[in-house]
Amino acid sequence: MTRNVFRTIAVSATIVLGCLSCVSSLAQEIQVPSTGDTASGIIDAEKAKAKSLSPVAPSHGEEEFDRYEEKILDPLTNPNSLTFKAGGLPTGGGFSLGPRYIRRDWLHEHLISDSYLVGSTKKWYKGQSTLDFVGLMDNHLQLTAAGAYQNAASMPYYGEGSNSSKDNRSDFRREFTSAHFGGQFHFLDQKLSAGYSVGGLLVNVGPGDQGGWPSTDKIFNEANTPGLEKQSNFITGTASITANLTTPSFSNPKGLILEAQDTQFWDRSGNNSSFHLLQTQATYYVPFINGMRTLAFRARNETTFHADGQQVPFYLQPTLGGPNDLRGYERYRYYGNGSSLLSGEYKWSVAGSVEMALFGDGGNVYSRAGLIGLRELRGDGGFGVRFKNKQQEIMRFDVGFSPEGVKVWFVFNNAFGRLYRSF
Repeated sequence: MTRNVFRTIAVSATIVLGCLSCVSSLAQEIQVPSTGDTASGIIDAEKAKAKSLSPVAPSHGEEEFDRYEEKILDPLTNPNSLTFKAGGLPTGGGFSLGPRYIRRDWLHEHLISDSYLVGSTKKWYKGQSTLDFVGLMDNHLQLTAAGAYQNAASMPYYGEGSNSSKDNRSDFRREFTSAHFGGQFHFLDQKLSAGYSVGGLLVNVGPGDQGGWPSTDKIFNEANTPGLEKQSNFITGTASITANLTTPSFSNPKGLILEAQDTQFWDRSGNNSSFHLLQTQATYYVPFINGMRTLAFRARNETTFHADGQQVPFYLQPTLGGPNDLRGYERYRYYGNGSSLLSGEYKWSVAGSVEMALFGDGGNVYSRAGLIGLRELRGDGGFGVRFKNKQQEIMRFDVGFSPEGVKVWFVFNNAFGRLYRSF
């Protein structure tokens, strides 16, 4: 037993002596600053060392993608010369293409001029010219003047209400000539915007040009389709407010966007068609797993109000159906004096510029504001692919399924885009 005790003491002493030897060697290698060295001297030495470090060079793949983005994607998404425009027609016009001239560098980049003319094989046309004065008052004010003409030769119409029948499918020609001027103020680092615009809208409605479809005036009449025979011209005024509370993430923004627009239509043709349209929308993005996955939700409502003795022309009623709302139904499937919509998407990135999505939509139309709710709800589901530049969707391909069949969409816009009117 005594021999074991001495053996343990000898081993312990050997370990202690070895540790002391290592500490001594380490102390000789470390240069401890003397009392004459100051903290500022040490900081200066560290700064000099940092300057001598070379930045990490980007990988070959990153360099190729940056070159591709600069030469191809940027000229497509942010052109600054004579170019072409794909899209621009109201949904249903088919693939459209035409010349576009845009300048972003006038008045020291405070004036953006954008003009285009597009047409499609369905004989739909649109021309528009816009002047945007941006960055005024230290980026707090934007002024816009715009004029446009559009001719939609075959707008679908099934009748008013959520119970309209597909057997009553018809079409009509809708011509809008519009002009407006407005201003928008930006606050809180562009997160809050409010504005007002005034303008005019000239309307012409006539027989449709879709082969195989009866013209709307052959199935419906003025009694059940207000505005079909008595067309009106309007003075318009639109108040709008937007709160963008999002922050950038990997593939989609993170946070909430709130929007509201109220447009007053004053009928100048004596057809008792004065009314106003209130539009509201909330969009919420929830990225997770380092931004590679996103849950997106949207709630939108459009309601018209009119005084006794007035009416809402059918060609200005809110609609549902198509690639931007009920994606499992035909374009403009449902017309009504009001509409409600709920949508959700689960999106995941499969590449830097490609995103997959699963979606579901639900909505309905109603005849007056007091009937808003979930009655006669129409729903759909489906999947899609988005092609993106950073957080901006350039193109998307969606397939929607509903009790009325399967719909396939290939469009050049964001499914959860901002509030939009077609005039």
